[in-house]
Amino acid sequence: MKKRMMAAAMMLGILVSGCGSGRAGSFPSGQSTVYVSKEGGIYTALVEQYDPSDTGYSAGELKAMADLEAAAYNSEYRKAEGQEPVAVTECTVADGTATVVHRYATAEDLCRFTQISQDVSNHPRKFQITTNSVYLTGQDGEGGWTDARKGGGTTLGVVRKKHDLPMIVVTGPVTVQTEGRILYYSGAVTLKDEYTAQVAEGEAYIVFR
Repeated sequence: MKKRMMAAAMMLGILVSGCGSGRAGSFPSGQSTVYVSKEGGIYTALVEQYDPSDTGYSAGELKAMADLEAAAYNSEYRKAEGQEPVAVTECTVADGTATVVHRYATAEDLCRFTQISQDVSNHPRKFQITTNSVYLTGQDGEGGWTDARKGGGTTLGVVRKKHDLPMIVVTGPVTVQTEGRILYYSGAVTLKDEYTAQVAEGEAYIVFR
């Protein structure tokens, strides 16, 4: 049971609402994802299914173990006073689903903590949050981009045309969920819905509003 709880202990019973114009998806959404807000906040939700008749699953015990794991990481990688590198925001155990959500101070903390904790569902090898204006300036090439709204190809020039849109650069197989609707993407990406992208091997780019 302890092993199973430790495996589950990497999982916000929160609903993230959209800011400004446009709708936003709910998080967590019942699946393991790396979540990025419009302001650049980084979260993971680790979701595990269990037999509802198994009374060994306890939200309190799950959170206690997740807190210990985060505290051990923070004691080693804390850089300054203020926000902890990793925080457990919420744990829930109900109706056959156990969920633990973590918040990360930086993308580096996301990659390192998910490796140390063996959270293979949410472990990108590289992760960067930037904007299309910053990252794509000076880049060459016109192909390889998809307009998510139209479901067809588009050019780098079109993607660069709208300035200062949030952009994620990710390497490694992981599911990424964004607060705003995904507009453009490039790389081995499969959209699961308007806000969720399944990334396969290699480097991928996701631009959202």
